Amino acid sequence: MEIFQLRDLIRSIDGEFIIGDPNLLVEGVSIDSRTIRKGEAYFAIKGKRYDGHDFIKEVVDKEASAIVYSSDNLKHFTSFSKFPSMIKTDDTLAALGKFAKCYRRKFKNVSIVGVTGSNGKTTTKEILFSILNQKGKTLSNKGNFNNRIGLPLSIFNLTSQYQYAIFETATSLYGEIEILSDILMPDVAAITNIGFSHLDTFVSPEDVFKEKKYLFENVKENGCIIVNTDDKFLKTIKDGGGRKIITFGADSSADVTAENIKLFPDQTVFDICFNKESLEVFMPARGKFNAHNALCAAACAVGLGLSLKDIKTGIELFVPPKMRMETVSAKNGAILINDAYNANPSSMRNSIDAVLQSYPDKKVNLVLADMLELGDKTDEYHFDLGKFIGDKKINSVNLFGNIIFNTKTGLGDKKNVFYSKNSDELLNNLKNIDIDKSSVFLFKGSRGMKLEEIFASFYDFLER
Repeated sequence: MEIFQLRDLIRSIDGEFIIGDPNLLVEGVSIDSRTIRKGEAYFAIKGKRYDGHDFIKEVVDKEASAIVYSSDNLKHFTSFSKFPSMIKTDDTLAALGKFAKCYRRKFKNVSIVGVTGSNGKTTTKEILFSILNQKGKTLSNKGNFNNRIGLPLSIFNLTSQYQYAIFETATSLYGEIEILSDILMPDVAAITNIGFSHLDTFVSPEDVFKEKKYLFENVKENGCIIVNTDDKFLKTIKDGGGRKIITFGADSSADVTAENIKLFPDQTVFDICFNKESLEVFMPARGKFNAHNALCAAACAVGLGLSLKDIKTGIELFVPPKMRMETVSAKNGAILINDAYNANPSSMRNSIDAVLQSYPDKKVNLVLADMLELGDKTDEYHFDLGKFIGDKKINSVNLFGNIIFNTKTGLGDKKNVFYSKNSDELLNNLKNIDIDKSSVFLFKGSRGMKLEEIFASFYDFLER
């Protein structure tokens, strides 16, 4: 973060200046008393488990330069050996976003991209990072830093040294994308797709579509929006509100398309096409859905003026994120695929199809856990997954969790199925499967199920 004057923070959040020096130079922003550094401003955020106000004395002792707080309970301040600058506001979370919005506006020469969607947004962001970073210094938000806390903190990493910045935005509440996109005000924005995600809040894909569209509405007036013509919701967007529209998809009428897709165990090969030009791309990630993610990233890069040659180079340098089709080979030749970062009905089907397409001659074993946050139709979505699997060439299906029993019901008697609520029982069952160099295991489930732990234990067993 670049150093700023405290008066800029006070003005941007419309806070009540209690005490201190408005001309003070502040060196950073923190919400964490454990990692705050001398000279940084501390925002006391009230969370589900912790209240940042409870740690104000600790950050004062660490010589924080300023405190942004909302509590009327002054007991926090009575034992200060010295007073930092104090700014009171009604809502410290909203204040964090307001200051991030102000800070972002400083960087008029940094091209900023916003990415959201039900599936593939992280992979798309990482592919785009690989494309842009070989042309100029590029920033992106990491991990789950894509919400009302994570996005502002990511924006504070911006400096004038960057040429590009890519920010993934996520939502679990109505109106969250509107707030995040107002903070971000991207030059280019992409929605990867509209699917079955966070349906405990949004009820239906139609509601997801309404929420995600806010990202497009906050793109700069001279910017562009990236539209997926393969998505039944997104393809209805014909008016960019004066902003340029760039389309991508399998449909040959899209601006950025892929042809001659070939699927291999270690890569996906396809011709990427734009503006009557075509180049063959060797992407180090499997599955048609990842080729689609690459098209979305490519369309963003086109919007920023990069050439197809630049795009090809970046895609081929891409390193897939952890726990997203992450593949290892055991000593006996068995292949284990860790895709356990998250799951919803769309991504489950995509991952299963990708593995079957990439390994058509091998024995595919599925290790699946509950899909969470799906709302009232949770049981139905899991049952439908069982019906989907029932039509596939699968060696075994291994199910873990409470809700995924419905998948077992949907499968009926069609497959070699094991089900348990106990992770040790699941692991023991996996150990008893006839495993050789023709075996492939796909691990897929929602992040809260911690399926990656079973993956790691099973891999250790095979290595021994």
